[in-house]
Amino acid sequence: MKARLLLLIGLMLVGLRSGRADDPAAGPTLSPPPTSTSNVYSQVTCTTNDGAACADALQLASDTREALAPLLKLGPDWRFPVHIHVLTPDDPLNETLHHEAAQVVLQGDTMTLDAVVPVDDPNAREFVQRQYVTALLWERFFAKTTKFDETTPLDLVPLWLVEGLREWLNEDTTHNREAIARRALRNQTAPTLAEITCWKTLSDDRLLGLWQRAFSFYLVDSLTREGARRDDFQQWLDSFSSPGGSGQLHFPTEANWQQELAEASARGRNVVYTWQETSEELTQDETITYAESKTAPVKTCTIDTVGTIKRTPELLQAVQERIEVLTALELRAHPSWHSILEAYRTALTALLEETDASRAERLLAIAHGLREGEIENHQKLVDYINWFEVTRDFGDTSSRFRTYFATAKRLEQVQADPAHPNPIRASLLQVESRL
Repeated sequence: MKARLLLLIGLMLVGLRSGRADDPAAGPTLSPPPTSTSNVYSQVTCTTNDGAACADALQLASDTREALAPLLKLGPDWRFPVHIHVLTPDDPLNETLHHEAAQVVLQGDTMTLDAVVPVDDPNAREFVQRQYVTALLWERFFAKTTKFDETTPLDLVPLWLVEGLREWLNEDTTHNREAIARRALRNQTAPTLAEITCWKTLSDDRLLGLWQRAFSFYLVDSLTREGARRDDFQQWLDSFSSPGGSGQLHFPTEANWQQELAEASARGRNVVYTWQETSEELTQDETITYAESKTAPVKTCTIDTVGTIKRTPELLQAVQERIEVLTALELRAHPSWHSILEAYRTALTALLEETDASRAERLLAIAHGLREGEIENHQKLVDYINWFEVTRDFGDTSSRFRTYFATAKRLEQVQADPAHPNPIRASLLQVESRL
């Protein structure tokens, strides 16, 4: 796992520093390539040799502010400058920096947030947007602060608020949040409000980081809902910049928080099927029923075997209906099933459109193989999760994933010793990639 320094408001950053602009210990000022300024907000700039990456970073700044300004009740301009440096292979800075990094320069009546991110970083967009959300929250939290120096409490903005708002801005197309909440509720392992509000750093581990972001989203979502709850949220934000403000949020009770998660899980099921629900629905939808005439007996086959049956107008009409049914299922299916359903639809379409059924048969065989492979891999995943739930240390409250981390570390050690291969390593790595 890549080592990172977790400071500031719990941002997943590397090499973060703060200091006065004239302080030599504050770190080098990011320079290199051409610098572009946002056409909408002059306080937001981007330095890079990649024009497309620069345009995307500046557009993301506009989109983020436009979405959060009404909620946070912000003015039209950025108070705190944000500079994004996107590293490209030909950038001189690559000689000394190869990863995400950020620093905060405190000077007089302002703070400047400088961030660096490699152009090929798969989490670049998330990282850049995190800087924007942070700067916008500073506007609200430091609304009446006129001087910034080494004593400025940069960790005033809580981690759950930064991550929750960033997640709130983006749709969860794979519905990971609902799945996490649903499983946590079923296993009675959902974090309490006290746990969430005490998070100081965002884990660099993929599993735990996803866990934190999911529950941060649900907390923000529950607090920003229209009505009295959002009014309370606004009062809480105001309290930080008010003299003597305590910064106490009108949180729901623990029972209400658990109810929020239960409702979120229920809403998720209405939007998308679970893996098991999708599998069961496909089993119901795979049967094709047709009759060659009104008086002829009803015949049945499955989508796996229809390619071997003599094609008649009645059969082809039934196949067309199956394509429509599978299309509707794909819209609500668990993400793991999307490619399989698409493969079946492609095969059935070939059966309708091509005079030679041999290609359709081959495509149906491929779709069936994908289905069997998914079922097998899912069982491995279930077995691993069950093993993990049973073996992890419930007595250690410092980490919900202590056993997971210990196992990952042990497997890394085994990998370094080719003379003693571990038989479960390949399966476990497959599971981790799916998570």
